[in-house]
Amino acid sequence: MGNMVASSREALREFFSLYPTFSYNPGAPSTDEFYRMCKTFGWKRDNPARESAYQSFQDALVSAFNYIYGSDANDLASWRGLCAALEISPVPTNVQDAKIAFESVHVNLVDLVDTGRTGIKVRKFASVNDLRVYTRNSGKIFPREHAYAGGMLKHLLREISGTYEGQNQASRRGSGYSRRRRSRGF
Repeated sequence: MGNMVASSREALREFFSLYPTFSYNPGAPSTDEFYRMCKTFGWKRDNPARESAYQSFQDALVSAFNYIYGSDANDLASWRGLCAALEISPVPTNVQDAKIAFESVHVNLVDLVDTGRTGIKVRKFASVNDLRVYTRNSGKIFPREHAYAGGMLKHLLREISGTYEGQNQASRRGSGYSRRRRSRGF
């Protein structure tokens, strides 16, 4: 399946339309629909078709995020949109204050992408560890290192394993970071 690189409100619908025999429910959480599609097609984890579909699904998640929330971490309107989606008040009045405020905001980014379609309120977690547990249990894993991830997305990503806590943190390479330990973000 081809990569979806353009930011699009309909990126997830476009992804699922690549599988016309699957009956996509746009009102359901996207990850639930992906796993349901895998079950429908009988794809196990090591199936090349599933792996290809998963990569395209992750492209669609990033595309949808960039469309909904923006990709420029220096755009105050993007930060205000996130504040509205997460019911954060008071809304920061400048980009620097917004970045600082969001350093302590821990949300599942798949849920953040889905909230406008599903109507399900995005849960805010008290810690990265609480978010990590939820993400692992739900399977709602957002691609950590993605070619099309914009600055907004990179600022909000947290690490499932290891110590990565967003782009403003200290260098990972100097603190025991290794290629073998990299994992997906959320």
